[in-house]
Amino acid sequence: MKLRKETIEIQEQLGAYCRTGIEQELPGITPGRIHHYRRLISNVVNDTLRTAFPITVAALGDETWLLLVEDFFSAGVPQTPQVWKLPLEFYQFHASRESGKRLNLPFLDDLLYFEWMEIEIHTMPDRPYPDFVNEGDLLKDTLAFNPEYEIVKLEYPVHTHPVREARELKGEYFSLLYRMPESGNVQFLNLSALNVYIITRLQEEKVPLNEIKNEIARVAGIESGRYLDDALTKFSGDLLERKMILGFKEK
Repeated sequence: MKLRKETIEIQEQLGAYCRTGIEQELPGITPGRIHHYRRLISNVVNDTLRTAFPITVAALGDETWLLLVEDFFSAGVPQTPQVWKLPLEFYQFHASRESGKRLNLPFLDDLLYFEWMEIEIHTMPDRPYPDFVNEGDLLKDTLAFNPEYEIVKLEYPVHTHPVREARELKGEYFSLLYRMPESGNVQFLNLSALNVYIITRLQEEKVPLNEIKNEIARVAGIESGRYLDDALTKFSGDLLERKMILGFKEK
């Protein structure tokens, strides 16, 4: 049913008040009670964001955290009707406003992004799993990867260090986040740039490690030999144990 123009205007005015706190009289609301609407909406937003960003809240402390939430809330966002997407809007808002730079928190974008990606991986639509068998050779057989993953690039190692240490370690870091089969729990692994290259090339070429071993050696600047075989076997075996590799594709 289409809403009347007057109803839409009242809804927009109430929404504006809930965001900004600038009080106004609205039809149907008892004078002096409008602040309850803002308090309730603000509590929902804050509780949702606290649940989504526990590491950020702990790292920043309540005063700075509440400042970020108030900035977000009063600037006309959130816009999404889906509560679970609030954290994405929160991250995008502060990244676009350079809040981390303004508050001398250079790691803020990375920290919000990493915590959001945990939610993104957990709630992402199911991706089809490849057919695979459990027995095979890590170097000679084609590996079947868990498809429910993303690799994120960070400037600060917020996924491996407390933020007070991470802020002093600006560089290039990678983390692999993936969803565990059956349980759906999200796990993450710290990756080197070479690790990222190996996973990416295996996914692109759909071939065994042995077939791109010389290419990996050139990129790493090392000789292809027993040492490389051992390193690749250890790396792929670790991914297999952690369920990032599911098994081996049938021949």
